[in-house]
Amino acid sequence: MNDSASVSLALAPMADDRTAGWDYVRSGGEVFESDGVWYLTSLEAVQYAHRHPELFSSAGMQALLGAPVPLVPLSIDPPDHSRFRKVLDPLFAPRVINQMEDQLRAQVRELISAFAANGQCDIVPDLARLYPTQVFLTLFGMPLEHRDRYLGWVETLVEQSTSGTATDEVVTAGMELFGYLQAFIEEKRANPGDDLLSGILALSGDEAWTNEEILGMCFLFTLAGLDTVTAAIGFVMLHLAANPGLQARLRADPKLIAPAIEEILRLELPAPTTPRFTTQDVELCGATIPQGSLVMVCIASANRDDARFEDPSTIDVDQPERGHLSFGGGIHRCLGSHLARRELRLVVEEFHRAIPAYELAPDARPQVVWPSGTLHLRSLPLVFPAAG
Repeated sequence: MNDSASVSLALAPMADDRTAGWDYVRSGGEVFESDGVWYLTSLEAVQYAHRHPELFSSAGMQALLGAPVPLVPLSIDPPDHSRFRKVLDPLFAPRVINQMEDQLRAQVRELISAFAANGQCDIVPDLARLYPTQVFLTLFGMPLEHRDRYLGWVETLVEQSTSGTATDEVVTAGMELFGYLQAFIEEKRANPGDDLLSGILALSGDEAWTNEEILGMCFLFTLAGLDTVTAAIGFVMLHLAANPGLQARLRADPKLIAPAIEEILRLELPAPTTPRFTTQDVELCGATIPQGSLVMVCIASANRDDARFEDPSTIDVDQPERGHLSFGGGIHRCLGSHLARRELRLVVEEFHRAIPAYELAPDARPQVVWPSGTLHLRSLPLVFPAAG
């Protein structure tokens, strides 16, 4: 075991190999402090934090992500948190996603058709970057023709959450997005539809949300939702392109697509850590975390805990019960997990329908951006027989 004080998350060798990266982080121990930040790395420690939101508060996440309003419901602690989840959970239920599937499938099919005849593509800019934003706009009833403008704001703001520097460009993007969302909320009040945003605006009486709360929900999806699905698409396609045997199994038996996605999410989760703040001194795994400490809950490390998983760093589609914490746990479990899973499945199904086989381009060396608040690929060039 390394001296925990010498273990720095920023120095973890993540760019080429997440297995090596998380092995390095775990070498500091199950619970350790480094550079004023506490890290939880074992499955036991991470699950304890998830089960005790009264000890590990989310209220400070708004400031860390540079949001101008509380991120509803992510940065809301109990008891207020349940008021928002009571409304939002049914709106993201599988039955709701089922009603959207044909529309979402058509969108990803159109994006793939734009490059299927070329014999090559770069998954990140050609598909992964575009599709989640289109899904978000569809879900909220916003015009798809606003996609590129919205993407510009999102990508600029995500830089702030990782660099911590509020440049003039970032401030401008935040103000423009804030103004866009406010104007669109007013438009939806006047002309409601059958979308998620209209459903929330229709709440009345004690159930009604304030304007700030509605904006906070929109900002949450912008800052913590779109880039994570973009990253997940990249990782899924990376592993399938680099593993022709696995790719062939999924083509022969499409029922394996879902467990393959779960395993890749377990190993390559885009949001590998979640910040929390201790509300009092906490005794955990032989360590004492002082009150008021910033704690990084290392979900990615817990997903590779060999106390829970046999051969934890390999993809095993024959053990779908292995499970993972990539969508979090406890009261803050990811609101959009069903939607994200559906997006990923549709991407694989439609890619396999349009393109008979694919592999990494000969000169490709896929790397993730690190350090970063979201693990994601810079580029993923693929080659394949051109569709005729």
